[in-house]
Parts: sequence; C-alpha cells; structure tokens
Amino acid sequence: MKILPDSIQYLINELSSQSSLTPAMVIKAMKDANVQEVDLLEWTDFEHALTDSYGRKMVHKAPNFEVMVMSWCPGDFSAIHDHGHTTWGAVQVFGENEHATFRVQDSEISTLNRTTFDYGQIVGVGHNLIHQMGNATDQNILTLHVYGVQEPVDNVTGDARLYDLAANKIQIVNGGVFFDLPPEEISQQIEGPEGDFPTKLRHMVEWGNRIAKSNPADERIEQIKQEISSPEYLQAFQSYLSTIVDREDQTNDTAQWNGVNMELKATACFLEQRMGDKDAFHKYAELYDALICRPCFEDFMKDYFQFFVQNFCSNVSGKKMISLGCGTGLVEEQLMKQFQIPYNNVYGIDFSQSMVEEARNRIQADQGDILTLDPAVRTWDIAFSGLNVYQYLDSTKLEKAIQKTSAILNDEGFFVGDFITPDHIRWYPNVMRSPDKKIISLRTPRLREVDGKMFQESEIINVDYSHDELVINYAGKHRRFLVPIHRVRAYFEKYFNKVLLLDAISLNEIAEDADTCPSTRYVVIAKK
Repeated sequence: MKILPDSIQYLINELSSQSSLTPAMVIKAMKDANVQEVDLLEWTDFEHALTDSYGRKMVHKAPNFEVMVMSWCPGDFSAIHDHGHTTWGAVQVFGENEHATFRVQDSEISTLNRTTFDYGQIVGVGHNLIHQMGNATDQNILTLHVYGVQEPVDNVTGDARLYDLAANKIQIVNGGVFFDLPPEEISQQIEGPEGDFPTKLRHMVEWGNRIAKSNPADERIEQIKQEISSPEYLQAFQSYLSTIVDREDQTNDTAQWNGVNMELKATACFLEQRMGDKDAFHKYAELYDALICRPCFEDFMKDYFQFFVQNFCSNVSGKKMISLGCGTGLVEEQLMKQFQIPYNNVYGIDFSQSMVEEARNRIQADQGDILTLDPAVRTWDIAFSGLNVYQYLDSTKLEKAIQKTSAILNDEGFFVGDFITPDHIRWYPNVMRSPDKKIISLRTPRLREVDGKMFQESEIINVDYSHDELVINYAGKHRRFLVPIHRVRAYFEKYFNKVLLLDAISLNEIAEDADTCPSTRYVVIAKK
C-alpha cells in the first residue's frame, strides 16, 4: 500500500471521520492539513497528452469522496463544467490559477466572475458550481481537488456536465472535462444553453488554443477565427455592451465590464499568435484616427481653431506652424485643408517614430521632443498642440515645456492647444465607437496618485470588425497628468503676454478661479 504524505493522510482522515460534510468544512480540513506543493509531486502529469486539457491523477478514492491532483501546463484550460454527483468539495491551487464561475438562466449561460487565485488559495465546490480553471501563466501549476457525496457512489464526478458553447450542447462525461473530447468519451449529449457574448467568445478562444496545441494546422482554427470575426459576433458584442453601459457609454456593471475586458485580452492573444507579418502599429494608427482624431476634430478641434483664426489670426494661411505631438498627422492635414494652410508651412514632431512614419503620409514630420527644440535653429508663428499632448509629458517638465514653447515662437506668435480638466473622468466614456460602429474601443479610466500628483490612467482595448478578420488591439495603459487649471494658466502667463482659457465645446471663457469647466476639456490661446 502506498504511503501518503502526512498532510494528505491527515486530510483523508478528517474527511473519513465526518458523516455529513459541506464545502466550508472541507476548506477547513484542507487548511488544517497544511498540504504543501512538494507533497503532490508524486502525482504530477505535465507530460499529459496534448489532446488533454490538463493532467489528472487520482491520489485516493474512498466510497464517498475522491482526492485528485491536476497538472496544468502553460495554456491549459478546462472546459466549462460542473462536477457530476459531487455535493461537497474544495480545490487548493499552487500557482496563479485563473478561475471563472458561471450562471445558467433562461437558456443562457453567462460569466459571473473571472479572477486569478493566489498561491495556496482554497475555493469550495458545491453541487451547483459551474466553473472553469486554467493556467494563463508561463509556469507549470498544480492543484489539489477533493470531491465528495453524502452516500457512496462508483464515480463521484461521474455524469459531469461539460458545456460545449460552440454547438450549444451539454456533454455528459465521466472523466476529464476536456475540450474537443472524442465521441467515445461522451456518454450522452443534450441541448444546452447559449453563451452570452463574452462567455461564448472565451469558449471559442480556449477551444482554438487547445486544437492548436495538438495540431497547429487544423483547419478548425481558421473556422473559429472566421466565426468570431463575423457580423453576428459584432452584433452580439454591440448588444451585450448595451446591457452594461448607459446612454453616455459609461459602465453601470463593473464586474461584467472587467469580465468582458479579460475575455477580449485573451482573444487578442489568440489572434496575435496567428497574425503573421501584420504591422501592429499601423493597425493601431488606423483605429486611433477612426476613434479619436476624426471625431475629436469634428466635435471640437476645428471649432476652437476656427475661433482662434477669427479672433486672433485671420491670416493663418501665411503663418508657419509647428505641431507639438502631431501623432498620425490627421488633425494637421484637416486644418491645412479647412484653413488653406500650405503644405510647406506646417511641420510636426512626435516622440514616436512609428507615429511620425504615419504622419509623413500627410505632413512634414520628424521624431522630436519639445524640450530639445532649439530656437536658434528655427522659430515659428504658431505652436499647435491637440488632444492634451502636454499632459502626457513628465509632470515635472510641464512648465519647462511651456517655457520652451514660448522660446521657439516669433514675437507676437501664438500657442493654441487643448487640455483636460482634473475631473475629466466624470465625462470620460467607457465605450467609444467609429462612425460606422465597426470599431469599438473599451476604456477603463482610474485615478492614480503618484508622488502627490493626480493622474488619469486609462487602459484601452480596441476591437476592429471593419475587416475580414477581427483585430483586437490592446493599447495598454495611458497616463495623463491632471494638472490644476490655475497652474496651467499661471505657467502660460509666466511666459506669454496674453492668455485666454476657453471651454473646448462651448468656447465660453473660463473664470480665473474655476476648478473645471462643463465639457472637461479646455483650450489655451496664448500670445507671446
């Protein structure tokens, strides 16, 4: 008879001594047993078949409970499942294991929560639990599982329900709850619920990942990509978003919002692995123009520049203009067209060489930094800066940047540009859409304090259904310095002779003692 580690033997004795157990009681027994990862090494199975979703080995089988060890290689995920006859149990993880729970209601299955367990964390298992576990890290992970019933049964986890959301079926199984099971391992198949958008999307992604592990050339991978790129999925995505955001496109369900973001990140990984030689930046530039530049130009930028021309610079077509942080050059191109500014009169700089390469298709541009511009080399009549570029700068360099802006302007030259107010987050939408509604940007803003200064940090995921293949661009986290309005005014007044601050939408003047403005965006027009 195999000698078990003391901790596991203690756990088995505790479970055997009880006539009726609950998940809470099993959690306590696991904690008291103090099982260590080294105690499980004898049952590791990281060499499991590629067609299996994880390794699965029995440690102890009693008349009414089973103790098992599961081995999770990087990328291993179970299918969505319950635990058959199980009425009580618990799982302990030895690694950062991803865990999701689900609810079936009105013929639909939806994700309640998806989170990451910490090392050693224990979760209870009951008869009604529908969940999914997986390893999203680059390290092997072990988990310890206890499943039990009140009365003896041959297979405690027998008749488990596995949810196949690709076919809207429930598969009844008596072994591992794996993706893509062969027919002989499915004892019965019945009609099942339909997954809501994020739940079905993630199911398709993990199914695709599992197929790719065993056979990267399998034609079903391409079929999965085509399905999740279809107009039906776009419609389902838009319909789902309407349930978790309000009329201002701000979320009213934080848990579901965080969940759909997680599923889209997983989908981005799945698609990126199969995107070949596509240039990720140029795809982002296209999305950025459709989502940000064009709408912002139409909504307020062209109007405030028109105000500037009419009230301060009627002969703008004869002026030399530098754009500080020109991005893709789209806004500058539109200003040139609308105000008849010659091509040779406009020059842009940007930190990003990739942005500059895109901008050069529209304007003269070079990679550059406002702080290194030399007025002895060249000066300008107008310095333009759109879309709150100055607030992306190092917060300690903001005043120096404004000083340098003044230095590179000719006498009686102008600065014109926009900023966001410290409470911009109250306006900031969680969802932005291109005019054709085929490009959707999910934005999660948070306030961050760093060294006594406040920043708005926005995590951005762009979803593009405008092409044959779905493209999900994870743009990361972008941080903007929420500098007080009075400080911006003071910096400009220090280096310019005349300074005017306007609400970017209404173009009403902002009072000197104001903390914000209605639109949460404002324009600075300053004359040297």
